[in-house]
Amino acid sequence: MAWLAFGDICLVACGFTLVVSPLLLLLLVPSRLLLVVFALPTLSWVFYGLMVLRTYTAVPPPPISDGILLEPGKVPALSDELERLRLACQAPTFTAVYVNAELNASIYQVGSRTGQRKHVLVLGLPLLALLTGKQAAAVIAHEYAHISRLHGHFARWAYMARQRWAALGKLHERNHRLITAPLRLFLSWYVPRLMRETLEFSRRCEMVADAQAIAVCGNDIAFQAEVALALRENAMTNRFWPGIFVQAGKNDIAQVQPFAQLLTEPVNSCSRDGAQASVWLHERLCQKPDIHSTHPVFAERIAATGFNPAEPLPDHLPWRLEETSAAAEWLGKHAEFVAAQLDADWRKNAAQGWRKAKEWHAHQEQEFLKLLQRREQQVFDEQDWLQLAKLAEKFDPAGTVRAQAIAEGLRHSPENVALLQLKVGDLEQVGDIHRAISLWYRIGQNPSSSEYLIHRRLCELHLRAGDKAAAERHRQAADRLWTCEDAERLICEGLHPHGLDASELTLLQNTLKPLFQHARAIWLLPGYAV
Repeated sequence: MAWLAFGDICLVACGFTLVVSPLLLLLLVPSRLLLVVFALPTLSWVFYGLMVLRTYTAVPPPPISDGILLEPGKVPALSDELERLRLACQAPTFTAVYVNAELNASIYQVGSRTGQRKHVLVLGLPLLALLTGKQAAAVIAHEYAHISRLHGHFARWAYMARQRWAALGKLHERNHRLITAPLRLFLSWYVPRLMRETLEFSRRCEMVADAQAIAVCGNDIAFQAEVALALRENAMTNRFWPGIFVQAGKNDIAQVQPFAQLLTEPVNSCSRDGAQASVWLHERLCQKPDIHSTHPVFAERIAATGFNPAEPLPDHLPWRLEETSAAAEWLGKHAEFVAAQLDADWRKNAAQGWRKAKEWHAHQEQEFLKLLQRREQQVFDEQDWLQLAKLAEKFDPAGTVRAQAIAEGLRHSPENVALLQLKVGDLEQVGDIHRAISLWYRIGQNPSSSEYLIHRRLCELHLRAGDKAAAERHRQAADRLWTCEDAERLICEGLHPHGLDASELTLLQNTLKPLFQHARAIWLLPGYAV
């Protein structure tokens, strides 16, 4: 509060001084000649002061909801649950509830500083579809805590301050006149400190909101909600949405209904099993705090529930639904209507990405057919066999071409790490865990292999085989590698997506493929390829 008030006072004082600068000159400058000289500059000072004050008084517009408004009469079960949680949290009522396409829940406020505020809750359909009612209730209790503890008031003040100072920064980006120098110097000193203080305040608010959710729902439910959200986020990013765009080569986008599928909890919306879920959580627990994030790190959030992140994970993890989903429990039949609307909106927004994915699928199919023709006409090396094996996974459902390509590639290069990883993946698919473990140990003897990746995969396989002691050893080894100075190098496998979806990443890879044959390194910068 002190930092926010200090910035506001300085800003208002600066703007007011500039606006009244002609009066100050009349009082301080006795010479009429000097007044004439300063007449034109002071006029620009007045306009500059008005711009500064306008920036201070401007109120950022409320977020525009991209969701579907829920009518309380159509979802009585959700209304009853919200009222129960509201009373437990001693919070004001949400004036509107929206459902959108995010695996998240959030609130925002609308209204003036002195007027009556309206609190709007936004729930993601994936959140409701992939969490149980008890788990989703913990998430909503967390959101209620923000307005019950007046976090919303101060958070809005901090949000408006950040917007205000960001607008001032844009105003002074190209305005380097002498009169703006004092405020520019103040901006360079104040804004970084303001951001640090407001982000720290936001993190403290999140921790207090977590504590209230725990008090309302209990430690066990809060722990399950945090873990389930982390696992679902990983599955949606790495399995579900890539799987949706894989269909671009076979189906028209009009036939695709991702949100309707989520209501049935498809296989690719969760981890493969509890062992893979444990490894995903191991990686999440290693993450360090992000200085630019308003949320505490995952390890801190589950530690607040009473779980020690340094200890082995519980045997039973909420990696899939074991009870009725929150969507089925609270929305009932209305969930299908909401999903249909979200699917229609998604198809409009994803049309371009779908076309790109379809083009890439056609390109890969051509590459696969060319490789099959070349296989009959000339000798392949291990890289040709590797490429054929990767493409055969998509275009040879029987798997005979893939198996032959892996075998031939290993005959040419028995220690090729990429081919060995494809082989071990096939062993895992058929359930031959012990051979897969042996093969991973063999891969680990190659100095070019990723030691971090090997420990994570061995941890997963040992968990699947029931050897918890060996799995814990590999987990600790992987955790140590993550925290070492070369962690970024150790975990770097292939290309980083840099926020691109699967189809965009593959198109980028295809564009840069001619460079890979000649360049020793390629650096990707925003807007440039060097």
